[in-house]
Amino acid sequence: MIRWTHRAAALAFSSSLLALAAPAAPAAKDAARQAPVRAVRDSGDVAALLDAFPLGKPLPQLPSCDDVRVGGGKDVSAYCSDALESHGWTRSLGVPAAKRPELMDGPQAVLLVDQGNIAGLFVPTRGVDTEQRVYQALADRYGKPVQEAKVALPLKSGKTVDSLRVRWAANQTVVTMYAIPDEPQNGTVEFLWAPRAGAVLEQMRAEVDPDAPKPASGVAASAPAAAGKPAGASPAPQR
Repeated sequence: MIRWTHRAAALAFSSSLLALAAPAAPAAKDAARQAPVRAVRDSGDVAALLDAFPLGKPLPQLPSCDDVRVGGGKDVSAYCSDALESHGWTRSLGVPAAKRPELMDGPQAVLLVDQGNIAGLFVPTRGVDTEQRVYQALADRYGKPVQEAKVALPLKSGKTVDSLRVRWAANQTVVTMYAIPDEPQNGTVEFLWAPRAGAVLEQMRAEVDPDAPKPASGVAASAPAAAGKPAGASPAPQR
């Protein structure tokens, strides 16, 4: 597994891989209606983090991860957050083991922040190794996907593996899961708040790299593409 601070930076500055348009509102409503009722959810469901950090709501005051690291710096003992860039739109989210979904890879996710409110959450997964279970947990919560595709990705061994790229839309949230093309055993689940995430990402992109080509239309198609490289290896502490 990639060292956790580097993994968070990679999440924050990677681009979404689904060149798919954002679904229209009726599709989102249909997906929500189709969501089955589950008495017991998968303990690995990465969407459970939204219960603690709901989209569209203020990001609570959290300690710097430097202050709560344990295990030789490889883990954290409490929720924590640090800025990943000076503009403050992207922040790390340290998740302690007791609160961490089983399917989350490592202790750190990434938040997209809009004027103090949470506009997006990006959760690392183990890619193709766990994608079937990740998919099922998300389908249990959000219902039938609005878009789904299967692609062949190369492994370091030279072989290829089929991987899912899937999108759901419900309750003003666009959810996208995919494996990283050059590292299929690493993956991401994106949760974007439809009313604001797209505008924030466009603003970030315009300021950081105004000449960069725009991605396909749609909120999740732009996912945290915004900005070239992290400002430094050590995140700035939250003030």
